[in-house]
Amino acid sequence: MTGIYQTAVVFGALGLLALVLRYFAGNDRRAVPDPDGTDFGLLSEVALVPTEEAAIVLVRKLKVNGVRATRSRNAPYRIMVFPQDVANARLVLKT
Repeated sequence: MTGIYQTAVVFGALGLLALVLRYFAGNDRRAVPDPDGTDFGLLSEVALVPTEEAAIVLVRKLKVNGVRATRSRNAPYRIMVFPQDVANARLVLKT
């Protein structure tokens, strides 16, 4: 009878731990409030180009020069970098 009691206590403790973790570190599935698709969080826009090919070329040029960059998914394509890289990105894009 002791083995069954110990097993029940272990499973009870694990269940309680799961409930506590679920409460404090729960699954936040709220929608991100960005109705028009222009909020890029921490990224800053350094260029705006009309075609995907141009965006790919500029992003590649920035990455080759050590600047972390990405582009938006829809036209017109925005080339974006982190705020600390804005000055370097603009310098690279001028050349």
